[in-house]
Amino acid sequence: MRSKTTTNQVDEYLENLTPEKQELANEVRRIIQASVAHLEECVRWDCACYFFYGPVCYFASSRSGIHFGFFRGKELADPHRRLVSRNGQNPHIKIRSLEDIDEGYFAELVREAVYLNQN
Repeated sequence: MRSKTTTNQVDEYLENLTPEKQELANEVRRIIQASVAHLEECVRWDCACYFFYGPVCYFASSRSGIHFGFFRGKELADPHRRLVSRNGQNPHIKIRSLEDIDEGYFAELVREAVYLNQN
C-alpha cells in the first residue's frame, strides 16, 4: 500500500506569495512556531492561522507586505502600540520589511494570546 504524502496547507499558501512576502511570512511563521510549540497550523479565511483552544493569530498577504494579526488583539497589552485595526479588521502589525520584525515582542504577543484562550 502506498503512503500519501500530504503538503502542509501553510506551505502551499506560502508558495503562492511573492518571494519578498515569502521571506517575511517565513520569518513570522518561525517566530510563531518557536513561541508556542503546540499550536495547530492551517489555512482559513485566506490566511495562515494558528489555533489553541480557539483562534490565536494569523499572517496574511497585504498590498505592501504581510499582516501579522491576533484574533483577540484588542485584549493584548501591546506595550509598543504596534497593533492597528481599521474597518473592523482584527488588530494586526503591518510588516513591510525584515526590519519591521521584532522577534522578542512578537513571541510575547503570541504567548499572551495563547494565555487568553486558555483562561
